[in-house]
Amino acid sequence: MNNKIHVLFVSASAADETVLTTLLSRDEAGGGVRVFAAPTAQAFYDAVYSEESYPVIVVNDRQSWSDWQGVVAACHKNRPNALLVLLVPADQPEQNEPALGEGVAAVYPRNSAGLVALAQLVSKLAARERNFSLRHEPRVAGADSEEAIAEEREKLAYAVSHDLQDPLQLARRYADILNDDFEHELGESGAKVLRHLQFNLGRTQDMLDELLDYSRLQNAKPQKEPVDFNALLDEVISLYRLTLEEIGGNVTRQHSLPTLMVDRRQFQRVLQNLIGNAIKFRGDRPLQISVRSQRVRDEWRIGIKDNGKGIAEEDAKRIFDMFERGAAAEDLPGTGMGLAICKRIIQNHGGKIWVRSSPGSGSVFIFSVPQAEDAATVLAE
Repeated sequence: MNNKIHVLFVSASAADETVLTTLLSRDEAGGGVRVFAAPTAQAFYDAVYSEESYPVIVVNDRQSWSDWQGVVAACHKNRPNALLVLLVPADQPEQNEPALGEGVAAVYPRNSAGLVALAQLVSKLAARERNFSLRHEPRVAGADSEEAIAEEREKLAYAVSHDLQDPLQLARRYADILNDDFEHELGESGAKVLRHLQFNLGRTQDMLDELLDYSRLQNAKPQKEPVDFNALLDEVISLYRLTLEEIGGNVTRQHSLPTLMVDRRQFQRVLQNLIGNAIKFRGDRPLQISVRSQRVRDEWRIGIKDNGKGIAEEDAKRIFDMFERGAAAEDLPGTGMGLAICKRIIQNHGGKIWVRSSPGSGSVFIFSVPQAEDAATVLAE
């Protein structure tokens, strides 16, 4: 007897299907789940009219062949006992609340957090072997803590960074072969499309590399040693020296920085990301970056202040999440992982990172590092 729960995924997004399947495959309960994709109208109607059991039907609100209301109506008519889940844009989720009154049992944002929550829901159904009413399960799924969601997000980062590397490398090799062997046959328009493809494949590779770094930091124990942040800052400044000279930028420190017990390589990356962001998001004025530190009870706080474009209040928290970028970053290169990696490094050391900013007035990024006693004192002893 086949005890797997079959999920019908009504979406043309192969990426979302891959991520959901990967999340479920890494969960013990999710091992009893099989995802069936319905990317076209024909595939969808073949599925809903078939004799196959689909206790869960996930509908992407973007379909080229129908609006989501039509898809949900067909599901509700032909699969009245199925739990219907709607995936919607991550912004302004309140606009989709009326969907809950049209046969939809749950609405999730179409982003990593939404797919994680959806995977949790389906895993619970599989674990309980469908011995309960599916209509009431979303209330249980919604009770998960923020910590559990964060843990599942990290599982997602691991899954994506490892499992999608091979198909991406294959796609890049094929694109390179097309460019090397058929460049002249493609013509100007074909060559333009191929360059666009190669650019986006390269950008995707950068994102996966950042995800791999992030996943490695999840359980990595910092290799702590006494680190002089004055010397560390000087090293980072030297990496950007040519760029700073070119743009007329300047980095100063208000006073001497402390020596702290941290992982040197990881905090070099933190400073490199923060100063690199200040350079990237500079305004029209000559860039001025100042660094200062302060002892607050049992921790040191280090602040990096710039006079750049600034960050909108609504972006101040989410920019530390994976793949999240502020409005000012939309037209600039980047993966949206730099600050997430900084946050993970600092959390691994028991600290926090936050930002104070407003558009047009620059930003101050502050991170804390708990220290029972100064590393300089330890060295002196």
